[in-house]
Amino acid sequence: MSAAPQTEQLHARKGNHRPAPAAPRRRGMRWLGGGIAGGVLALILLTGIAPRVAQHHRLTAAAAAVGVSVPTVSVTTVTHDTSPSSVSLPGALTAVQTAAIYARTPGYVRQRFVDIGSRVRAGQLLADIDAPDLDQQVAQARGVVAQTRAAQELAHANLVRWQALAVDSAVTAQEVDQMQAAFNEAVANSNSAVANLERLLQLQAYERVVAPFAGVITARNVDAGALVGTAGGVSETLAAGTGSTPGSLFTIAQTDTLSVYVTVPEDYAAVVAIGKPAVVTVPALPGDTLRGRVARTAGSLDATARTLLTEVRVANPRGVFLPGMYAQVQLALAAGAPPLRVPATALVIRDGPPQVVTVAPDSTAHYQTVTIGRDLGSWVEVTGGLAQGVHIVINPPADLQDGARVRVASAR
Repeated sequence: MSAAPQTEQLHARKGNHRPAPAAPRRRGMRWLGGGIAGGVLALILLTGIAPRVAQHHRLTAAAAAVGVSVPTVSVTTVTHDTSPSSVSLPGALTAVQTAAIYARTPGYVRQRFVDIGSRVRAGQLLADIDAPDLDQQVAQARGVVAQTRAAQELAHANLVRWQALAVDSAVTAQEVDQMQAAFNEAVANSNSAVANLERLLQLQAYERVVAPFAGVITARNVDAGALVGTAGGVSETLAAGTGSTPGSLFTIAQTDTLSVYVTVPEDYAAVVAIGKPAVVTVPALPGDTLRGRVARTAGSLDATARTLLTEVRVANPRGVFLPGMYAQVQLALAAGAPPLRVPATALVIRDGPPQVVTVAPDSTAHYQTVTIGRDLGSWVEVTGGLAQGVHIVINPPADLQDGARVRVASAR
């Protein structure tokens, strides 16, 4: 056999045993990788979405539970306010009496005995005025009085004489009447002269300027030698610096008792009573207080401000408190029917009038319109719309509906 045919047969056998093509194997690997990637992706999606879905279901369930649950509230009982009732108002201390001292007699100031800050008693001499022309007028008036009295005595003697002659019909009745008229005229002239002398003596007494009441000199406008007049004119007015009346010699104020004028609002005017106690504090003297009483009221409200002018008087024996100081007055109001009060947090103020949320015996909430009185800070007086013993909600929820059922968590 030749070599060529054997070679061909050998190649034929080798061709029958060659490996399969690579394409199907590659296709299988691709499918395997895709499956693995899809599984990984599915695992990622499941780990991210599943918690969200579960959370969504939980929120939905919670929202449904809230929608059907009963809100829990805290309530309080409406009661009368039995605490002492008072009101604090601003004011200013003033002297109970203040007077500007003028000269009643014209002349020159001979001597001055007091200065600002001097404490004087009633009737104490403050200044002496020299008025020589007035002294001469007094001397002249005394002479006139002596003349008129002499004329009166002569007229009286003539009248007695003519009346005796008339008994014997020595004189006529007309002559007796003339003597009577002359006597009456003499009496009138004498009385007029005496009155003029008294007037001049009174003016002469005004040469001594005295204190009308006990107090302290708050202003002094003259010195020795100053010319003063009856119209309040002073030749040389000194700068007092205390707001004294121009032309006055002195200004005196009674400071052992002080007054505080306050304007009481209309809400409290009806219960302010004369004689009720008051406590006065001064910010400038925080450690001291004055205790007094309501002395008087105006008895009528101011038409513009709707306030009642009230005077409170306090004793100031040590003179520590000075007129003009700013003060705070706490007035004790008259006893009356105690008002109802509710916590300020129980009020519901929206577009309309103020309201409160009441809780009925069947545990249902209802909005009730009320009328507000005084604002006491954490408490508010209610003058209408509520009755004692009613339960109201403290801090009512904003979404609480009228007629909704509630659960009372605590009551006070």
